[in-house]
Amino acid sequence: MTKKLAKSAISQKRVLDAAAKIFRDNGYAGTTMRMIADEAELKAGSIYYHYESKDELISAVLDLGIHAVIETVKAALDALPSDASGRQRVETAIRAHLSAIIDNGDYTLATRRVFGQVPKPIREKNQRLRSSYATMWQSILVDAQKRGEFRSDTDLSLARLFILGALNWTVEWFKPGGRSIDEVARTFSGVVIDGLVIDAGMMATTKAPPPSKQKAAPRTPRIRAL
Repeated sequence: MTKKLAKSAISQKRVLDAAAKIFRDNGYAGTTMRMIADEAELKAGSIYYHYESKDELISAVLDLGIHAVIETVKAALDALPSDASGRQRVETAIRAHLSAIIDNGDYTLATRRVFGQVPKPIREKNQRLRSSYATMWQSILVDAQKRGEFRSDTDLSLARLFILGALNWTVEWFKPGGRSIDEVARTFSGVVIDGLVIDAGMMATTKAPPPSKQKAAPRTPRIRAL
């Protein structure tokens, strides 16, 4: 019995991996169950054993993609000490998010390219998972702001949208053998977090003086044409 379950799980994984790749390349409308079966090197009937329709399959691909990210980020955050700073938590979440979307590249790209194409009920179901993940990030940022680690004048909802949008775009250009995930995560963390922790008072000192106190720019002498 155990062997049958193991084989079934392996077969299901093949179907999902193949589906993610085909949806990634062909979009929702351009994908057929036959194409997925061919990619998985399975008979069409084997796919229907696991998933009754293309809608059920794309729903599974979308959910698996976001679940992978949520679970990876949550595990990384849970591993931090209870007194971890906001900076540490954001850096950790950034590194874990990048690792998850790159490790599951086909699922990430499939999600990016078909999310707006799938039927509304499927989109709304997956959106609830996305919203729960957004709430996790919002909590990290808000907690750091409440502790005085991040600027009080920052719109954290916009900051979260910026962070997640930029992170998710990484999968479009990241190539193995180039920058490492750690290098990308460090650079991205520096840009994001340094912007969040700059004190508002420091910004005020760098403002240009009012027009009445600004020195007039030297006038360029006019040269007469010869």
